[in-house]
Amino acid sequence: AAVSVPYLKAYSAESHLVGSARQFKARFRLAHSMAVRRGVYTAIRFEQSGARWRYSIYIDGDYHGVQSADIASGRDSRVAGPFPLDSGADGVRVGINSGVPAPPPDSGILQPGSDPIRFGSSNMVSFSPLGTATPGTFYLAGEVRQAAVRVTGGTARVRIMLCRGRKWVEQS
Repeated sequence: AAVSVPYLKAYSAESHLVGSARQFKARFRLAHSMAVRRGVYTAIRFEQSGARWRYSIYIDGDYHGVQSADIASGRDSRVAGPFPLDSGADGVRVGINSGVPAPPPDSGILQPGSDPIRFGSSNMVSFSPLGTATPGTFYLAGEVRQAAVRVTGGTARVRIMLCRGRKWVEQS
């Protein structure tokens, strides 16, 4: 029994990380389908409130893309959220653990304390009516595991990746 405790702890931490990432992926698909179906730009904006990160879905109100200034003025309106980025899961935080290698195709070591939301300076994933998206990555950290949610630009595909030891594996 004593031997199995660390494995159960790692499995529990991993399932919380993957669950949080999957909740985001479902909302990502919603925002993406809204853009294509309605023929208008939509965006997911990451917003920090104290130590917690949240995200909301916005829709373009003036037909030139979702922009921070338009959100502030009310021209681009929130249609869903805010949702906690960590989904409120136990032991999951938005951040980077120490000693984690960068996920491929990047190289090097990720730096704890560096920006865990990497979607440009506006912290937004934008979706076009043609189905493309802003590329980027955000990182979720657990006590013993690291996850990355990566968005590709041209295809708007979302990949959930998990770092086990020093190797990144894609989750389905």
